[in-house]
Amino acid sequence: MKKNYYIQFLNLLRVLEKTSQTPDIDATSKLILDEVAIGVSKEDMLTVSDVMGLKHIGSPATLHRKLNLLIAAHMVDPVFQGNNRRTKYIALTQEGESYFRRLSEAIQMAQPAHI
Repeated sequence: MKKNYYIQFLNLLRVLEKTSQTPDIDATSKLILDEVAIGVSKEDMLTVSDVMGLKHIGSPATLHRKLNLLIAAHMVDPVFQGNNRRTKYIALTQEGESYFRRLSEAIQMAQPAHI
C-alpha cells in the first residue's frame, strides 16, 4: 500500500492518546468536542441548545450526558456572554485547546517533508 498520511496521522493520534494526559473520552464526546472547536474557531460559539440539536451525533439525552462528561473532563466550560444570563455558551478550556494543539502537531508530523 502506498504511504497514506491519514493512516499515519491516525497512528500518531493513537500514540498521543495513550501517552498524553488527555482524558479518556468516547467517540461521541469527541464529535461534540469537534463541533465546539469548529464553532470557537469561527468565533461563533455553540450554545447548550445548539449542542442538544446535533441530531446527527445522537439523541438529546445522549448529547446532554456526553456534554456533561466533557465538562467533568475539563475539556469545555459552559459560560455566559455579556449581560445575557439565559444563554450558556460552550467554550473550550485550556485543556480543550491543548488537546487540539496536540492534534495539530500530530497532523504536521504526518505531513511529508516537501509540503
